[in-house]
Amino acid sequence: MTVISRRVFFRGMVGVFAASALAACSTQTPPRGYDGDTRPLPVPELYESTLDDAGTRHFTLKAQPGSAEILPDVRTETWGFNGGFLGPTLRAHRGDHVRVDIANELDTMTTVHWHGMKLPAWADGGPHSPIEPGGAWSPEWEIIQPAATLWYHPHPHGETGLHCYRGLAGMIILDDEVSESVALPSEYGVDDVPLVILDAKFTGDGQLDESIDPDLGLIGDTPVVNGITNAHFDAATRRVRFRVLDGATMRFYNLAFSDHRPFHVVGTDQGLLETPVQVEYVLMGPGERVEIVVDLEPGEDVRLQSQPLDGNFGLPEDNPVDFGFQDAFDLLTIHGPSDDAPAPGPLPQELDPAAAAVPERANAVEREFVLNTFQINGRSMDMSRVDVTVDRDRPEIWRVTNENADWPHNFHIHDCRFKVLEFDNNHVAQVATYGWKDTVAIPPRGAVTLGVEFGWYPDPSVPYMFHCHMLFHEDSGMMGQFVIVEQGQEADLKPMSGGGSIHDHA
Repeated sequence: MTVISRRVFFRGMVGVFAASALAACSTQTPPRGYDGDTRPLPVPELYESTLDDAGTRHFTLKAQPGSAEILPDVRTETWGFNGGFLGPTLRAHRGDHVRVDIANELDTMTTVHWHGMKLPAWADGGPHSPIEPGGAWSPEWEIIQPAATLWYHPHPHGETGLHCYRGLAGMIILDDEVSESVALPSEYGVDDVPLVILDAKFTGDGQLDESIDPDLGLIGDTPVVNGITNAHFDAATRRVRFRVLDGATMRFYNLAFSDHRPFHVVGTDQGLLETPVQVEYVLMGPGERVEIVVDLEPGEDVRLQSQPLDGNFGLPEDNPVDFGFQDAFDLLTIHGPSDDAPAPGPLPQELDPAAAAVPERANAVEREFVLNTFQINGRSMDMSRVDVTVDRDRPEIWRVTNENADWPHNFHIHDCRFKVLEFDNNHVAQVATYGWKDTVAIPPRGAVTLGVEFGWYPDPSVPYMFHCHMLFHEDSGMMGQFVIVEQGQEADLKPMSGGGSIHDHA
């Protein structure tokens, strides 16, 4: 296998050192937008979908330019869905047939990908589903998976990071009979609160700084939560569930509370856990989601933070590139409820018993993936090449290795959920490997063994993606393609039209 020479990527390191120093957040000086009064946390609108006579649940999204007051008293030019920045929360139920009518009002091509969803490849919204300026696309599919917190974002090849950085992202909440029966906080925006965490860097006049660092891409120095800096949340209840999305292009967040209180993880990327897991911190990489539950006392103030990570995620102490694992940020100030807020009952100790299942390893196809700088298995992304063909409706075992000694990576697979079966590195405790996932962080020289269950939608003509979800890595070529076919079939890619047409797949 060809290993890329790191010298290719470290030319001009004096400039990189300077950029890294600017990107690093001092724990003494607050980031821009965090040096004044807090502002109320915006809660993304919960989209009110409609049902037609056939029982299809309809959503409408417009990708559009706009502006937002990310920093206080400053209008920043941004992109958003159905508004100036970010997008509404879409909600559906297991068993629903959904249709999303998407219009592109930008001046450039984009796509919309349903991250974490099991669905046919033609509806997945990857780089093979372009929506040209003025164009439209209307994918539809059936929700076949358990309740979970997913998200939607663009996926144009080579520009995913830029489109997400400008603000094209929104949350998806899936419900089912299990999630509706378990006694967890569930009132949207009150005690069940979405937190979309991004990061940004700004020019002197408060616009998004889109200069791309040759190693860190669009990593920012300022956290942005639900579209603003320095937010506060006024809790009305003594127990709150936060659905947290790391929507940043490159940054990891080590979530913890300012007083080091314990809290509970109740769900990860692909849904509820079997039982709550008590933690004092949880590490999130780009693309990951986690559902946490925290108990609050009346009148108290506590801050949700990203705290420095012990061991620097296995990166050398003298690493020439600062990936931000030692940065410290306040993300959200939480004000406790009033004295008359009722005390919560015991946290349920059984959430989703089915989440305990583990993919069967016997007779499973096994595959190896080696991540190195901007390549997978020595190859850069090629839209015309199929890297993997899945031809059996059964789990597979994927072993993914980070071959770099001084770069972190993570790994995301479309149209699937997986369990982490083995984690081979010295930082197991720092990576949340429990529960069903679709994205996993991999430290330098680390390796994960995944038991992967795919959504079974055979189609040799349209591929799904697997890639590093550190979006600068993805955009630079760290992505591959797979198709799902009937046994004996071969891949036969047929590019989709520039208008995002689904051709004869509908």
